[in-house]
Amino acid sequence: MEGNDAATTMKLISRNRALANAANLPTSSSPHASPSSLSPVSSSPPTKASSSNNGHYDGRNGTRYHTKSIKNVVRHIAQRLWFHWRRLETKSKIVTAVTAIIILQYSLIQFWDYCLLRTGMVYTSNRPVKSSEQYFAVVINTYKRPDMLRQAVQHYADACGTKYRVGQVFVVWAEQNVTVPSPESFFDNSNAKAVRTSTNNKETGHPTRAEVTVLQVSKDSLNSRFEPIPQLITTSVFMVDDDIRVSCPSLRLGFQAWTENPNSMVGFYPRLSSPPIRSTGTVQTELIYHAWPIVYWRHKMNFVLTKASFLHSKYLELYTNDDTFPKQIKDHVDQHMNCEDIAMSMLVANFTRYQVSIQQETKRSDQPPLPARPIYVEGQVSDLGLFGGISTGAGHMTTRSDCLTQLSSIFVSKGWGLPLEHDFDLQESSYVHHAPGFRWQTKPSNFFEWLAFANTFT
Repeated sequence: MEGNDAATTMKLISRNRALANAANLPTSSSPHASPSSLSPVSSSPPTKASSSNNGHYDGRNGTRYHTKSIKNVVRHIAQRLWFHWRRLETKSKIVTAVTAIIILQYSLIQFWDYCLLRTGMVYTSNRPVKSSEQYFAVVINTYKRPDMLRQAVQHYADACGTKYRVGQVFVVWAEQNVTVPSPESFFDNSNAKAVRTSTNNKETGHPTRAEVTVLQVSKDSLNSRFEPIPQLITTSVFMVDDDIRVSCPSLRLGFQAWTENPNSMVGFYPRLSSPPIRSTGTVQTELIYHAWPIVYWRHKMNFVLTKASFLHSKYLELYTNDDTFPKQIKDHVDQHMNCEDIAMSMLVANFTRYQVSIQQETKRSDQPPLPARPIYVEGQVSDLGLFGGISTGAGHMTTRSDCLTQLSSIFVSKGWGLPLEHDFDLQESSYVHHAPGFRWQTKPSNFFEWLAFANTFT
C-alpha cells in the first residue's frame, strides 16, 4: 500500500509541475496544491500592457498564448531537418547535398551579380566588334509538333522580333505529303490554310514582327536544316529546335557575341569531346561525348550544339556541298537520325583551322593551327522537350559518343586530322564574365543541364 501511495504522490507532483510550467507559476511539490493556484490565466482579461509583456490574448476562449522567438523557430526547423537527414539513405544524402550546393551556387552568383552590377563590375566581353551586322535570321527545325512550332514562331518572330534584332524567321518543313502551313497560321488560332509562303510585318500591322517564311524541303532529313536559304538576307543565322526557348535578352546577347566572333559557332549549350579515361586499346581513336557536368568539372569545351547557336551563313553552303564536306558524314546522319549538330561543329572546326594554316604558311609561323574558338553564352534558356525529344531517349549519350568516334575517323581518312582534338578553357570561351571571375561562378543556361550525368566516369 505504501508503494502505491508513493507512486500516486509522484504522479500528482509531476502533474502539478507541468501545470505550473504551462501557467508560468511557481512549482509546488505538494500533491494537494490548490487547483485555483494552477490556473493558466487569470479570470479577468489582461490589459494591453500585460498582453505585450506576456504574450497575446485570445478573446475567444479567454486564454493567453506566447509567441515563439526567431531563435526557437530556427532551432526547431534545424532539429526537424537533422531528424529527416539522419533517416535518409546514403544515395539520397548525396543527391540532396549536391542539389543544395547547386542551389547555393546559383543564389550566390545571382546575389553577387546583383550587387556588383550596380557598380558596373559585371561585364560581357572587351573584345572589339568586328561585324557591322544589324539583324540575324532564326531558322527553326521542327517535325510533327505543330503546337510547339506555333509557340516557337510566336516567341522568336513576335515576342522578340526586330526590337531584339530578329530580321527573319525560317521554318524548315520536312514533313512529306502534308500541307505546308501558312505563316499567318502561326499567329492565328483558326490555323488558316496556306495561300502564301511568307508574311510581311508591315502587311500584318505588327511593325516589330519579323518576317516568317516556311521552307519546304524535298527530303525528310536532319541534314535539311543546314540547306542554303535563297531568301536569306543576313549572314548571321541562329539555329534552334522548336522546343527551345531562348529569352529575348539572351538572344540579343548571343547575337552580340557572334558579331565579335563571326567565324565561330556561338551557342548556349557547350559540350566536350575527349578520349576515354581508360584506354580500350583499339587502333581507332575512341571519343566520349560529355555534357555540362563534365564541361563544368574539367572547365573545358570544344563545341556547342546547334539546338541553340549562331553561325555564319557560309557554313550552310559548305555543309551541303559534297566537295567541301564528305557525303559519308551526311549519310551517317541520315542512317542514325542523329548527330547533325556534331557534324556541323566538326565542319566549322576543320574549315577555320584550314584557314588559319594558310595564313600561317604565308607568315611562316611554326605554331600549330587552331580552329575558331567556340563561344559559350550564359543566358536564360528553357527546354520544353526536355522529357520527350531525341536527346532524352535511351542510349542517347552512347549514340553521341559513337558519332564522335565514327565521324572523326572519316575526317582522319581524308587526311584532315581530328577536328575536335583541341580543348578550350570554359572561362576564356564564355562571353559572360562574372566579377571577380571565380571558376565556380560559371553556370549553365538551363538548370536541368546539371542532370546529364551519363558518361561522367568514362
